[in-house]
Amino acid sequence: MQGDTAGAILELLEAAGRLDVKALRKRLPHELKDVDGALEKLLREGRIARSSKGAYALIETLGMTTGELISRTDGSARVRLPNGEQVNIEPRDTRGAWHGDRVMLRVLEPMPDLKSYRGRVIEILERNQTKIAGVSRRAGEGWVLDPVDPRLPRGIPLETGDAVLEAGKIVTGELDFRSSRPRVILGATLGNPGSPGALIDSVCTDRSLPGPFMDEVLEEAEHAAVKPVNTGDRMDARDLFTITVDPVDARDFDDAVSVSELPDGGYRLGVHIADVAFFAPPGSMVDAEARARGTSVYLPDRVIPMIPEVLSNGACSLRPDEDRLTRSVFMDFDRSGKRTDFTVRPTIIRSRRRLTYEQALDLMKGDYHGDPELEELFRVILGLNGILNRRKDERGALDLGSVEFRTRFGGDGMPEGFDHVPDDMAHGMIENFMVEANRAVADYCLWLELPVLYRIHGDPTPDSMDRLRGKLSTFEVSLGSKGVPDPLEYAAFLRRAKDLSQWPLIRQAALRALQKAVYSPSNLGHYGLALESYMHFTSPIRRYPDLIVHQSLAQYETAGVADGDRNMNLLAEVCSGLERRAAQSEWDSVELMALLYLSERRGSVFRGMVSDVKDFGVFVRLLDVPVEGFIPAPILRRAAIRLAGGGAPGMLLSVAVIEADPLQRQLTLTPVPDRSSS
Repeated sequence: MQGDTAGAILELLEAAGRLDVKALRKRLPHELKDVDGALEKLLREGRIARSSKGAYALIETLGMTTGELISRTDGSARVRLPNGEQVNIEPRDTRGAWHGDRVMLRVLEPMPDLKSYRGRVIEILERNQTKIAGVSRRAGEGWVLDPVDPRLPRGIPLETGDAVLEAGKIVTGELDFRSSRPRVILGATLGNPGSPGALIDSVCTDRSLPGPFMDEVLEEAEHAAVKPVNTGDRMDARDLFTITVDPVDARDFDDAVSVSELPDGGYRLGVHIADVAFFAPPGSMVDAEARARGTSVYLPDRVIPMIPEVLSNGACSLRPDEDRLTRSVFMDFDRSGKRTDFTVRPTIIRSRRRLTYEQALDLMKGDYHGDPELEELFRVILGLNGILNRRKDERGALDLGSVEFRTRFGGDGMPEGFDHVPDDMAHGMIENFMVEANRAVADYCLWLELPVLYRIHGDPTPDSMDRLRGKLSTFEVSLGSKGVPDPLEYAAFLRRAKDLSQWPLIRQAALRALQKAVYSPSNLGHYGLALESYMHFTSPIRRYPDLIVHQSLAQYETAGVADGDRNMNLLAEVCSGLERRAAQSEWDSVELMALLYLSERRGSVFRGMVSDVKDFGVFVRLLDVPVEGFIPAPILRRAAIRLAGGGAPGMLLSVAVIEADPLQRQLTLTPVPDRSSS
């Protein structure tokens, strides 16, 4: 009943503006109970606040809003509002809020640039962190902790109890915010700051990433892995020539494809996805754990899986020459690439080949290794992939390419280099096929009105496009007319920019100008793919929204209805948040490995590109190591060479490492003579 009471309170406050408790009780229907509890709930959620005179009001009425605080290393911050806008917070106005905290704030005044606002934190609604990792340091007779994340305050009091502690080690602890000054209760020692494992462990702690699976979850997964199968209810597709294509170091294979020609010259594409829902139905412990994790997390030295390995690498992995349960999408395309029909079926398949992306690329280039079956398959694949590429270009799907790096470790466990994740024809082919499966299943779920999550990507805002045009003014490329471009215009702009030397900077600016793709129970379209309907269906081993779709389809096939009891709005919010957590953890870990790698290579020279120019120095993005460094103005003045125009953004140059500090997340560089800087 508390929810009904809270809703009624919100309606009253929206109509009346401000009401005290006595007035609220008088106006609320008598059958609604627990007014005090509903008020506390709304206060805790940041939907209402108390005015100076004790009355309650919607936070909007009091000139306040809520958002996520993003700290800067200088103590200032910005708050990201639900609508995507940013509010700047000066150090004195953070009210003790830390990076990632959900806060209530008052917007005070426009910033001098008139494109953003200054604000003040009024209240901390929810703390982002409960655990923390940092370096132990003596402070008088006691200890303090300096967080590994430089956005957090240094010198946090560290209570060690009876533990014997060594200075300079990375340790973890529980955060205690109950007193006016936060403190840390010592937990475990992770190791030395120069240890890759300890640094990545610190990210896992700071981001509250999940640890090992509980024994009861593992036990249920083991029982599920040998669950008997009634194949009579499934389409037997074991005679289809299906293949998997994955990275060379992949341990699980959750998608397979089959392609054949149709008599009219069209194509039939089959995308076969591991039927994880069969092993993890709603209400199971494996399902509950997958929901809590939200996604698998891929860190440089490890994978934190969403479901136990006995399923992800065993019963649900589409290994070659083994019968596997799948959910298949069969799609027919005409000669122009238009989808003319499709069906979604529970199936059983038997993969014929396990290919790496490198092998698939060789096959697409005509190197068939004397395998006539693969030769025939890839002849058809090339035909279908070609028309899907044309279709994608015609509708305006955005192609921003990939700039991912994979950390390469040496025999001593230290990072020894970084490899660009390829962005080639083989990766593009699999992406095309998965997109087609995802959009077909999205259409299917829409028709059936199933309770699922869609993958949505809103149109960019006019302000973000204006900011992008400002950044592009220094490059030889234009976004075109004012306002928000449609996907076709945006895609054309990206194609024009790809051949420019400044493409890495243009790509980053173009990506930041777009909204973030998120999950939603409502289908609102996908700007980046230029599609009216889209969802994630093809990776139920590693993404919970995909598993939800599989579960809903299974329920519909069995009972004619799907579970409508789940709060899909809450699930969408939670899954989007867990996805952001995973992405930030992956980036933080890679950045730490890059700085650790460079800390052992002082004086070494690397290729770079000027990314920004300030009065106090120049920022440089390294091209072969995934990190950005800084050339301070005094070093620029002392350098034996001069950067043309002070080093305009996009300028290529060679730089040497002066110092790299993983704990401070700082990289100091100096320019060195090179032909590319002349």
